[in-house]
Amino acid sequence: MKLVEISLICLLLVTSSCGGETTTESTKNVEGTKEKSNESLDARARREIMASLAIPVNEKFSMRIYREYINADTIEDAIITINRMEYAMDEAIKNNRQAKAAELGFTGNYNYMFYYDGALDRISNPIFAPSSPGRELDIEFKPVVAPTRKDVIVGYRIRNSGWKSYFSVFNDHDMMMVFQWKSFDFIGEDQPEALLHAYEENPNQVPMDIAIYSSEIDSYTKNVGDVYKYIPSITKKKELKFKFFLDPVAKKYRLYPEFAKNLPKKI
Repeated sequence: MKLVEISLICLLLVTSSCGGETTTESTKNVEGTKEKSNESLDARARREIMASLAIPVNEKFSMRIYREYINADTIEDAIITINRMEYAMDEAIKNNRQAKAAELGFTGNYNYMFYYDGALDRISNPIFAPSSPGRELDIEFKPVVAPTRKDVIVGYRIRNSGWKSYFSVFNDHDMMMVFQWKSFDFIGEDQPEALLHAYEENPNQVPMDIAIYSSEIDSYTKNVGDVYKYIPSITKKKELKFKFFLDPVAKKYRLYPEFAKNLPKKI
């Protein structure tokens, strides 16, 4: 998949209100959290998200809950992801676009993320993740913007490419996307592209820089099988290609000017 093609297909993650039965999975049990409380969040999330997304009761979809202390307080928060693969396939059939939709990986608004703020006891509006629903969203937590909180790194697929979007909480409760970049491309082809995301200290400010290194996929073979189940192992092998710093005013990562020459030329 070419960078210009995706160009940031739909500009990737977009926050919006829209119109949730589900399979739930708690991926992290925090010591001291009672089972009753977990069940309450599961039930509430199911009810609110189904209403928000207007998902019919007979639709099969998956819901996963990732619990973590995301902002700087001491109250547990959570990220909730929704995957509507069945709906994506039904839509393609309804519009007689099965072949074309399959070729494009059913890319569209079928993966969603919600932020549960424990202190406010509030579930956010859906954050759409235009992507291929053949793989659910991958969620990581890392302290990139500040050591006192965990940023949310969302991994998603667009056909045979992989992307990461970074979300951080500001003003204690406001979650914002601060950065997004590709991590790999051309999976299943002869010459895949691999980009390692690294986090490096900035001597002038607390937020860490995000460095993108050109790399290779470890022990790569083009016979990967299902591209959505395939998880490439990427280690640092080549040169630093891009480096970004956090602009504290815009609350977005900016490219250091000296790396602008490495950006792809516009067509």
